[in-house]
Amino acid sequence: MNCLINRYKVQFLAFLMLVLGISACQTIGKKVKYYATEITLKNGAVLKGSTSPIAGDNFSFKDAQTSSNSIIQSKDVQSIIKQTPEGPKEYAQFTIINNKKRGKVETVLAAYEVKGEVSLIAHETKEHIRKTKDVNNRMTFVEETELIKRLYLKKQTEPGAEVPAGNKKTQVEEFNELAVNHFADAPALMAKIGGPGYEAKDIKKIVAEYNQIKAKKN
Repeated sequence: MNCLINRYKVQFLAFLMLVLGISACQTIGKKVKYYATEITLKNGAVLKGSTSPIAGDNFSFKDAQTSSNSIIQSKDVQSIIKQTPEGPKEYAQFTIINNKKRGKVETVLAAYEVKGEVSLIAHETKEHIRKTKDVNNRMTFVEETELIKRLYLKKQTEPGAEVPAGNKKTQVEEFNELAVNHFADAPALMAKIGGPGYEAKDIKKIVAEYNQIKAKKN
């Protein structure tokens, strides 16, 4: 009888170790790329160096002269010019409607994707994502930090409105309504929206074309 009980104990402990192995949460770090950046703070100071991804409430900065590292608070920044492989990227403070916070209007540090009468801006945030991965031949919950980019259409005098991502019926309807609110005075462009090359995923092209139309009229 005791042998049977001991055998069950061993089996239970083995099972418990397996469960713990599967449910353990490990943080997997990814190499962060730094790019040359010039930052103008709200107090007038100009910083030159390099930065990590500019996302969320703060980001890392490495001074070009001293090589010292520091954390810059996004709210203290007036503007940024960041050199990227795709070319210079300009950041500024924008008001947006935050759909994740029930439509709260807030100010964020974001980058121009397209600049014009209607601008397309990109706001990045850092979010923790839990995934299951094989680590050392054992299935483990891994926590990764990912950059989530959300796009907004921004008229000069209005808060930025988020561009819905995806092609579900509700998201397509939201995008069509957003297009009417921003591009209604360009009927030739509006006639194309909904067709190939003029869907939500083509928003950068749509905004650029709209600004070209407005520039010709002016």
